[in-house]
Amino acid sequence: MAILRAIFNFLYEIILGCSHQHLTRPFTLQNETYKVCLDCGKQIYYSAVTMRPLNVIEVRRLMAARAGELRVMPSSVPSLVPTAVRKSNAA
Repeated sequence: MAILRAIFNFLYEIILGCSHQHLTRPFTLQNETYKVCLDCGKQIYYSAVTMRPLNVIEVRRLMAARAGELRVMPSSVPSLVPTAVRKSNAA
């Protein structure tokens, strides 16, 4: 019976999950600002500048920047205007 209850709880958490209704105030520790759900304990990353939770893309960008994995586009990308057509503004 305990196995069935564990399976039910697992599926319930996957399908419905925590709604994160009970959150703490924003904390800033080691240059990371986040709120914590008091029901499930999940950290929800938060922007101290805009005072709103970060979306998934912003969290990925934040983690990549901290890990040093932020990549810049190479300069070999073709430009929209060919170099022969460009006009110089130099006097």
